[in-house]
Amino acid sequence: MMHSLQHGYKGYSIELTPRGDYCASFAADIRDGSGRLVSHLGVAGDTEERAVARGRELIDFELDYGSSH
Repeated sequence: MMHSLQHGYKGYSIELTPRGDYCASFAADIRDGSGRLVSHLGVAGDTEERAVARGRELIDFELDYGSSH
């Protein structure tokens, strides 16, 4: 049975799935506060910690880019 892990960050949700593309162990879906898919990372990381860190980096980028454009 495949399940996902969820982490919250700055009003966004990082949903990890323990499978990834190529050699990654985790894929990640980043969703905004309304549940809209912002991004899918097929190669999020080899560990849960790294995958969450990449999700947080993407959220920070989204917030920075969104606030300046």
